[in-house]
Amino acid sequence: MRNDTQAFDEIGMRKARYCRYVDTKHWEEFRKLFSATPDIRLIDAEGQTIQVFTSVDEFVTTSARYLEGARTIHQVHNAEMERVSDSEVHAIWSMEDYLVFPPTADTRPASMHGYGHYHESWESEDGQWRIAKLELRRTILEITLKERVQ
Repeated sequence: MRNDTQAFDEIGMRKARYCRYVDTKHWEEFRKLFSATPDIRLIDAEGQTIQVFTSVDEFVTTSARYLEGARTIHQVHNAEMERVSDSEVHAIWSMEDYLVFPPTADTRPASMHGYGHYHESWESEDGQWRIAKLELRRTILEITLKERVQ
């Protein structure tokens, strides 16, 4: 028997952990939120795909490297969930993130503040809901560049 409320509650809790694990840099726990072969895409405000990840390892490693030394906050809300089958749920979350990078001489900006929506498919594997597909579709991304030192 399907229990949509229980599934939606569990997925909501796991998505909250997604945000916390990124912000606290708990990358091994973050990795466990994904299926073995997720489809992960980042899409800019103009609708162009800017990055596709072919494995969870690639996504986690890239995220950890990019956010090294950064202070971040990720928030999701206004969940829209639809039960597709006993083992699959589609979800859309409104999102906001703010990233402040250290003042090092790398190519990252000083900060980024963005909005958009996560479009996801969650699948139940071994009694755990995991992200099988994730598209972050940006609607706004404000970037503050580092000041150049002469």
